[in-house]
Amino acid sequence: MVTGPAAESYDLVADVPIDEVRVTPEGFVMVGRGSGMDRSGYRLEMHLDWKVDRRTMKVLSEILAQSEVRVMRWRSPPRRGQST
Repeated sequence: MVTGPAAESYDLVADVPIDEVRVTPEGFVMVGRGSGMDRSGYRLEMHLDWKVDRRTMKVLSEILAQSEVRVMRWRSPPRRGQST
């Protein structure tokens, strides 16, 4: 997670506890619902650029299923004439 001064450059979009992880030929698909007031559904695809054996993929999917994803977006600089 980004903390400190660097975190101030990003806006939080969603905290998403992962409910389901599926292994795909390219990597993983993770699905979850936003926490708090945001109950929107989210889908995150993670593509791996290298081959990973089945056993390792299973272990990684079990670890990812116990995770939470924090989605943050780079904060745009204010437009001229707008204050922050």
